[in-house]
Amino acid sequence: MEIIPVIDLMGGIVVHARGGDRERYPPLESVLTQHVQPEKVIADLLDVYPFKQFYLADLDAIFEQNPDLDLYHLLMEKFPEIIFWIDMGIQTQQQWAILNKAKRIKFIIASETLKDLNLLEAERNSVLSLDFQYGGFLGEPDLWRQPDIWPKNVIVMNLDYIGAQAGPDINLLQQVRSRRTDVKIFAAGGVRNKQDLAVLKQKGIAGVLIASALHNGKLSVSTLNSFLNR
Repeated sequence: MEIIPVIDLMGGIVVHARGGDRERYPPLESVLTQHVQPEKVIADLLDVYPFKQFYLADLDAIFEQNPDLDLYHLLMEKFPEIIFWIDMGIQTQQQWAILNKAKRIKFIIASETLKDLNLLEAERNSVLSLDFQYGGFLGEPDLWRQPDIWPKNVIVMNLDYIGAQAGPDINLLQQVRSRRTDVKIFAAGGVRNKQDLAVLKQKGIAGVLIASALHNGKLSVSTLNSFLNR
């Protein structure tokens, strides 16, 4: 099972995601780093464990369509062995065509911001994030109604569970699985500890996006070793 650290970026610094109230996210506090600059946070996480992929949520881009392209290139240059999954609020095929040229970046197509569903038909190798909040789906209703247009890699993100220390939303993950049994599902939100990872692995989840459980010290190196890519 893949474990992918999450970097939530806002105003040029790494913030601590808690629930879906993104405008109120405080600066990151962590047992693993004293920094909030993204390149330093990533370097400190790599000192703890040799992660191969990182997920970066560029909240300024998601809110205001203002992606920090210079930062993306800086991270690729500074960490040449890392693949970055980046959500920067892509809405249309035109945006995708401009951005989807960088090697080692997987730009996320998020249901919350996607406007042109034809993008999924054109980019079958993309990563789709199915986003949920307050018990409902965030995005074009036809995207939820038509699972046949989903790509093979799907993130299931419940914003209510982000940083909530409530455990993963197993019911939602199973609901998505029932709609497309052949996709690789990546869980985002709620993972607290080794036991949560064990449950997700038993459920056939391909990977997990994690922030809080790393930064509060609940996931040790031995635990990461026991789950990462196994």
